[in-house]
Amino acid sequence: MISNEKYMGDALLQKSYTTDFINKTRVRNRGIVPQYYVEGSHEGIISKELWNQVQEERARRANIRKSTDKRAKTDNGKYSSKYALSDLVLCGECGKPYRRATWTNYTEKRIVWRCYNRQEYGKKYCKHSPTIDEPLLQDATMKAINLLIDDKEGFMDTLTSNLQMIMGKHAKVMDIPAMDKRLDELKTEMLALVEKNAKSRFNNVDFDEAYEKIAAERKQILRERNEYTEQQAYHDTYRHRVNEMKKFLGDVNCAMTEFDNDLVRRLIQSVKVLSKEKIIITFKSGLEMEQAVELREKHQDGRAS
Repeated sequence: MISNEKYMGDALLQKSYTTDFINKTRVRNRGIVPQYYVEGSHEGIISKELWNQVQEERARRANIRKSTDKRAKTDNGKYSSKYALSDLVLCGECGKPYRRATWTNYTEKRIVWRCYNRQEYGKKYCKHSPTIDEPLLQDATMKAINLLIDDKEGFMDTLTSNLQMIMGKHAKVMDIPAMDKRLDELKTEMLALVEKNAKSRFNNVDFDEAYEKIAAERKQILRERNEYTEQQAYHDTYRHRVNEMKKFLGDVNCAMTEFDNDLVRRLIQSVKVLSKEKIIITFKSGLEMEQAVELREKHQDGRAS
């Protein structure tokens, strides 16, 4: 359901096709027959903005479970959102996720976060990544959020400037209806050419050249159209993130005193661990903030204060 474009009002035609017209047998189309994407074919149930956000989240969660490096593996288990930081904390050295772990001895129980590579393979793939106590990581994350709150007007100005800059960089506008019209014309030309060649009953060099010319133009238009569509989807998502951050800053009136899983998921894209004392927090609006991890003093009995 969450991957079906029909819910946002678009339609991908010929996802399947009939192989047996007598028994009406249909199979999934894996490139055997052409597919056509129609934007705004009907009234959507959800907005395109929301649908694009869902696709982005699906891709992000898939990346958490799948490593791009065959040697440096990640946790391939089922996605879990029990802990907000589980899918956010990344190793600044090898780029792989941090995992939550419990350390227990005779006198204390500690919840810590460790690089998965370092945890599973020692120093083979990640030599210097630190282990960080969960309370320290949570405190540093909330302090970064509170810095936004304390200087909300300044950050709102920054968000507005960033949005204008991004939109200005990608201000290219395309005439999608004109492109679709040209694609239809090329399709008609291609079908007519194929029919004419079939009637001639022999291979024609001119046919091959004409067909390749039409196919090349159609491929070029489709590529430009897809790039433009992806660009617009990125703009919609980025604009939504900036507006969501502005709304949060406008609504909140005081500092956050406790770690909030929902708030962290809503605002933060990633937390990169650079060292035991320093992290970089990237907000979903694109803002990056370097934040110190402040070690807690210990009493004589060894407990953190």
